[in-house]
Amino acid sequence: CKQCREMVNKLCIRQIGDEVYVILNWTQYKEVLFTIEQVDVLSKAANEFYEAIPVFAREKEKPEIDYGLKIKLESIKTNMIKTMDVIIELYESINDFDEEKGIDIKIPPCESLGQYISYLKEIDFIFSQCPLLKHKEGNIKFKTVDVGSQWISFTIVASVGGIAVTYILNNLALLIDKAIQIRSHIKNIEQQEEILRSMKLQNDVLESSLEGFIILKQHHYDEAIKAIEEENKDTPLKDGEERGKLEKCLEKLGELVDKGVEIYASINSDKDIQVLFPALEDKAQLPDSIIKFIEDKQNPENK
Repeated sequence: CKQCREMVNKLCIRQIGDEVYVILNWTQYKEVLFTIEQVDVLSKAANEFYEAIPVFAREKEKPEIDYGLKIKLESIKTNMIKTMDVIIELYESINDFDEEKGIDIKIPPCESLGQYISYLKEIDFIFSQCPLLKHKEGNIKFKTVDVGSQWISFTIVASVGGIAVTYILNNLALLIDKAIQIRSHIKNIEQQEEILRSMKLQNDVLESSLEGFIILKQHHYDEAIKAIEEENKDTPLKDGEERGKLEKCLEKLGELVDKGVEIYASINSDKDIQVLFPALEDKAQLPDSIIKFIEDKQNPENK
């Protein structure tokens, strides 16, 4: 709410004719509506605002509306601002907001306590074992579970200066980005594996193809680790054991994000760090060389 309130309040409607008005900042306003729609108590108002815009006008950069709709939209906006102010005031009155910077994690709905605990175990493994989430001047420490929600918070305990905070948060954002990319590649590969298995190929052709997929999966991890090391030249990985831990953390992180776990820098973190969370998912496709390899294996004329 604190991040979106200013933009919600900046609804810009200008008159361009007799009872004809235009929303000048509709593109940005539409995006912020989609964001606050995730907040339960704002969802109805955000949807009401969006759906009030005629369907034929919604995709225009500057939709035209009449006077009656202008009054309605401004009324909805005012009510949204009032609700956001109440949320902010109430939340800050019951939570201890200090200058500590850290990490907020949203756990997806769980069917059992065991499932919830399994998420926590995976998160603990990543934070405690990943070599790039440790710093000589600071470390990640559990802070709190937000009452009445699925959010858990961690703080970064660090010495004055913020070097460790920036280091850990930047690396976490980088790890999420790479983990999502790898997960996209892996899911694509797994789909191709299923296709191959369903084709009832000869055993030697199937085994050879699946072996190629294993090599390809490892290639994606190796490339990600190489890129991460390039970003951390000042603090290189010490040995193969640390690389192995990093690879395992990337795997677990990708699985968590794929299951719906959301990871963010805390709201009082620097804006240039916050924008890195969450990372955008890159859609990956199998390289042409791998597809050609599969086709060649299926063609008995090719040796």
